[in-house]
Amino acid sequence: MPNFFCSVTLTFILTIVTGCAIGVPQNRGEFVDMYKDAHVFGKAEHVTINRPAKAVAADIKAFSQNCLNIRVVNPPNYALKEAGGSTTFRTKIEKVGNNQTTLSLQEEYNDRPMSGAPQDGLYTLVAEIRAAGKTKTELDIYHARRGKIADPLKQWAAGDKCACPSLDRGW
Repeated sequence: MPNFFCSVTLTFILTIVTGCAIGVPQNRGEFVDMYKDAHVFGKAEHVTINRPAKAVAADIKAFSQNCLNIRVVNPPNYALKEAGGSTTFRTKIEKVGNNQTTLSLQEEYNDRPMSGAPQDGLYTLVAEIRAAGKTKTELDIYHARRGKIADPLKQWAAGDKCACPSLDRGW
């Protein structure tokens, strides 16, 4: 009986370790596949917007240029024992096929590539914009708990050009 218990325990531990040792997504498609079902580590949001897809895509492009292509430097926080550092946010807008536009957000920390991460940093948000008729648009947002970015993104997509979110640490 003890050998059975040990082998079951060992199998359980190996399953957990291998499950947590998965690699980071190397491109937009891998990121969407990983976050599509909104498991523990991510979130998927699906909204329909009462505006034409062309207008939504233009406003999302403006949002990414105005609010997300930035570098944030945070000073040390001695109370929380944080060293401080920088985060560079990079966006990419792409046309996929005839009817979809995507926004990808990648983050690089302290101006150094992370081991195993794609060239421009870790993927943290992807938005997919598709026409749903002449006057409606489907917007799918996949993110690694980046609601502080996803919420204003949805507002810009709806035509409300709200203030840019603060991307300082601790948000």
